[in-house]
Amino acid sequence: MKPSKIFLIVALFVTTPFIVLGTSIEDYIAEAEEYKNTGQFDKAISTMEEAVKEHPENTDAYSHLGIMLGEKAQRTRDYGELLGIVERAFLNWDRALVLDPRNFMARFYRGAWAVNMPKSMGQLQKGINDLGIVTQALEQSPDPASKERLVEAYQHLAGGYQKNAEYGKARRVNEKLIELAPETEYAEQAQQNIDKIDEFEQWRAERMKSKQSDDPEIVALEEQVAKEPDNFDLLLALGKAYYDAEIYEAAEKVLKQAISINQSSSEAYKLLAYTQNQINAVGYDPRIYMDSDFRTDLAFEAAAALDKAVALAPEDIELRFARGIAAVNMPFFVNKIDQGIADLEIIIESDVPDEMRAEALYWIGYAHQKKATTYWARVASNYSATEAAQNAFSMLRPPVKHINLSKYIIPIVYIDFELGFRDELAPQTAVWVEDSDGQFTKTIYVSGFSGHAKERQINLPVWAKSSEFTDVDAVTGASINLGHHIYIWDLSDYTGKKASSGEYKILVEVAYWPSMQYQRVEVPITIGKGEARKVVEEGNLIPYLEVRYLP
Repeated sequence: MKPSKIFLIVALFVTTPFIVLGTSIEDYIAEAEEYKNTGQFDKAISTMEEAVKEHPENTDAYSHLGIMLGEKAQRTRDYGELLGIVERAFLNWDRALVLDPRNFMARFYRGAWAVNMPKSMGQLQKGINDLGIVTQALEQSPDPASKERLVEAYQHLAGGYQKNAEYGKARRVNEKLIELAPETEYAEQAQQNIDKIDEFEQWRAERMKSKQSDDPEIVALEEQVAKEPDNFDLLLALGKAYYDAEIYEAAEKVLKQAISINQSSSEAYKLLAYTQNQINAVGYDPRIYMDSDFRTDLAFEAAAALDKAVALAPEDIELRFARGIAAVNMPFFVNKIDQGIADLEIIIESDVPDEMRAEALYWIGYAHQKKATTYWARVASNYSATEAAQNAFSMLRPPVKHINLSKYIIPIVYIDFELGFRDELAPQTAVWVEDSDGQFTKTIYVSGFSGHAKERQINLPVWAKSSEFTDVDAVTGASINLGHHIYIWDLSDYTGKKASSGEYKILVEVAYWPSMQYQRVEVPITIGKGEARKVVEEGNLIPYLEVRYLP
């Protein structure tokens, strides 16, 4: 999960008058802008904090303090620190709008940030509302400069609706943008968004159709729920039936409806969490393009549902066992690993069968292994020039293995490389081919998130620019991690045509998050003549890359 870069409006919206006490608000803002422009974000923030102290009732002071915090957040690599900065920014924009709801600058910035952050932050609907107010005001403004501001506001609003799965509203806003700025890059992007929405809704309809069940029990429950839509017991039974039939999206919808009626059922919350974990286990699919935070938010929702279930039934040992395992398997940013260890330690100390106790011990060991990874990743990210960082890379780096080529049909190019680092999450990786002029030939492999997010991903910029996502669907796969990996190029290009003889480049690009480690390696190789082999050993992330042509 990563926050989008927000290209913020430079021109000021109409703001309220200010009262000059000591240093004026204008002077504070000008000084903060100077610090910001020279990259001194902490000084820009402290300047506006002084402004807030001196002018505690001035809406612009809080608005610009939020803006400076946002500027720093965009350049912050540590995810936990970033969230803390953004929360402070929201608090200041909230204060600005309490003082003056007509402060459109604060409303725009709050809205733009809110729709670009994960839904789990709880700001999305507020952001949509803010941007709706801003767009209405700009639509009515006689100022010619309002058109440019409105284009940007429409872009953010459409993105907010899309993140909130309100695809009809997102389509209408994109249509407004096309009408406002026809034959521009903004209109082109808006049309692409509309096309993607149509494509996604078709995929979803086909998927839901394929998931429909003719099981008599499910059909009977569906009919009963249609007659009694507020019957909690029926909804819970239908949710469980959907879950057992592995129709998880339908189960999630029904269970949320059940919980809205009865919020005291531990069983409903537990089943909802299990359902959401199953949806997350599917891997990346087109939903990640519509909302790149889809899986992140689902993880937070599942964690919250399990917490609620345990709070309602604290003595349920099997439930606590399930929460412990789920917690240590959740992404690091959910921050539940210590809770998971505590739950599993309760299992070990309880009167449970040896099989359950053994499994709890296994997952505690796994949790501590993940914690070790957290520390090593922090060393490599924050202290890369130290001996300790090199020790961390050495501990993580696997031995280089070799393969048996006799099972492959030649001619081929095989690509044999090593990923030498483990972060909190599996990295995004791409392997592709270019000709000697740097023209894209074929993608061999790309990780699931980047493959499905396409132009919405910012992890693999070189591959993205080269491939323009030409052949991404056929080669997108589950994310690979620390270890030795082999891919084969059959000498065809992305159209399926055999590549001509000549010089080519094999490229491997990898990006880790949240440590923000990045490396790209390329190897030239000649095909069409005799056997050729090239090896590159450089860096820590892709410490070994061997490319070999077998004619």
